[in-house]
Amino acid sequence: MKFIRVLGIVVLTALLSISGTYLIMKKNDDKERSKFAESELNQSKENNVKELVSTVDTNFGWENTTYSKKIDEWKSGDEPFIDNLIQEVIQDMSHQKIIADEKETSIMITPERIETLLQMVESNKDRYEHIDKYIEILNRWQQDNFSSVDQDHNDMWYLQGTKQGGLATGIATKEQESDYIFRVFGIPVEKQK
Repeated sequence: MKFIRVLGIVVLTALLSISGTYLIMKKNDDKERSKFAESELNQSKENNVKELVSTVDTNFGWENTTYSKKIDEWKSGDEPFIDNLIQEVIQDMSHQKIIADEKETSIMITPERIETLLQMVESNKDRYEHIDKYIEILNRWQQDNFSSVDQDHNDMWYLQGTKQGGLATGIATKEQESDYIFRVFGIPVEKQK
């Protein structure tokens, strides 16, 4: 009788071990198949993305991540940007929407960044010599009005004391802007709003 109990326990333990191992292996296999299927789907999506043909006639700069990060992390009550930094940020943001022979650095325009800059300059009016100009530009941009973005860029350029090279010569088309965003910020055309 004791022998039968021990044999039953051994057989039961063996069955549970085999079953458990099988379930674990099946679960791992399912995960691998799922990862493979997801990888195939992503590869398929990448192959379907249209090839981008450049239409921009400018030399590209690079993203100014230092200032982008400062704008994104700024909160009311924090130390505001100094006057010439506001000028540079507005100028860098305008680069995605203008045509110019040179563009040194760029900051992507987002509604949040426009709102943050507007809040910064409005809450620190006494610090800025050209407050009216900043507020005029940012209010217009906040309304999605970029009809004079080339002039906005050049105004900031002149306020900074630069008199040569890099002036805006026009406003980029939607296709040119998409190309610029793709090249400088690495955002595919299809993902833009």
